[in-house]
Amino acid sequence: MQIQQAYLDAQDGLVRSSDWLYFHGNHFRWNLINPHSNPTNGENFNRFTQRLSGRIPDLTATTQRLSGHFHLGIHPHFHSYYHLWTELIPQVLTQRESHWLLPWWLPVNYIAFLQQLRIRLTVLPPRIFQCELLTIPSKPSLQDIKYSIEYLRQNYLGRSNACNDLTSRIYISRRRVKRRHLQNEQGLLPILDRYGYRIVELEDWSIERQMQLFSGVTHVVAPHGAGLTNALWMPVGGKVLEIRPSYASGDFCFSEICALSSLEHEVLVPTRRPAFRLKPAILTEHLQSWHPKV
Repeated sequence: MQIQQAYLDAQDGLVRSSDWLYFHGNHFRWNLINPHSNPTNGENFNRFTQRLSGRIPDLTATTQRLSGHFHLGIHPHFHSYYHLWTELIPQVLTQRESHWLLPWWLPVNYIAFLQQLRIRLTVLPPRIFQCELLTIPSKPSLQDIKYSIEYLRQNYLGRSNACNDLTSRIYISRRRVKRRHLQNEQGLLPILDRYGYRIVELEDWSIERQMQLFSGVTHVVAPHGAGLTNALWMPVGGKVLEIRPSYASGDFCFSEICALSSLEHEVLVPTRRPAFRLKPAILTEHLQSWHPKV
């Protein structure tokens, strides 16, 4: 979607034309001329009800003008590693010649990675801008995601030497984060060690190092979390055991990633709640089925 004379709030990517507001890319739309046509419930209504309590670009105010044609790379979720790989990077790589506008709060390592890919970009401060011509990209398809991964395998991953201590079996720990970490993880570590699993904490890893590691991984065990996005880099036929706090955690997002990468994906949902704990015997049973010779 292209909008001439678009007003952009660079803090969260809200875009205003003369008649419409667009939020979360073009996923949510709000009619300013005929408000009675807007939804009165549902996600679109909730998003705009919350957002309209903040500032809205004023068409009569003096704003900095950006001359030329730009692509919108600002989205409230782009701080997430999952959304980096399933939205921003596929959008950028399918439009590599475009000039992308990015938010100031995007993690520095994300921006550095895009610069390594020689993407033309401008990082905007949290102000209102008037864009001469702004393209709001559509959400990438699964094929767009697959294309971006294959492109990076061929043109980037092969020349990266960020991680040389590869192992084929890993467990992704979330002990350093507040949400979705296994509360009895310490008691599970001896079991994982017995089956040859290396424990990794990815919070401080560079993007390149994560790509390089997972390109050689055949078995992954992990609580539901952004680190599982790296399954995109695993070899075909790899195995992923995802431990979820609830059956529908993340709307099955990692099921899609594993299917896209032709991986075997299994899910465990511990029944004991509210504590997020996994019985050691259940983990042992699953690992033994994967590694019967241990």
